[in-house]
Amino acid sequence: MKKFLKLPALLLVIFLMSSFQSVDTQSNYRFKKWVKLGSRKVSKGADHDVLPVTIRKGKFRKLKVVVTHSPVFIRNMKVVYGNGSVENILINKKFKLRDAIVVDLKGNKRYIHKIIFNYHTGFLALGKGRIHVYGKR
Repeated sequence: MKKFLKLPALLLVIFLMSSFQSVDTQSNYRFKKWVKLGSRKVSKGADHDVLPVTIRKGKFRKLKVVVTHSPVFIRNMKVVYGNGSVENILINKKFKLRDAIVVDLKGNKRYIHKIIFNYHTGFLALGKGRIHVYGKR
């Protein structure tokens, strides 16, 4: 009698584990569309920073820029692609906390070598802002 109860219980456990795995895979797929390329803590005043992006991150067609911790005015960003070509993207926007923009990159999906930001912050700003960059495939 115990052998007959073990088989249905085992099948039920296998079924539940496989269904949890498929749900997890589907939810992870939604979040994998935007890949974090990196972030930089910005210094006070006018400055520029370089965000290196490794080629193993993949090819991207859009970038999302998000600012946290303190307001930052971003003048422009230069995207240096894997083949050496450069795209200068004029932003001219004061980002408040958690502000974001999405930028379409020219051409098809491309490897990104690095991103160079030109920005300034207020000298009386509380704390240092952070610029986060995400890529969409």
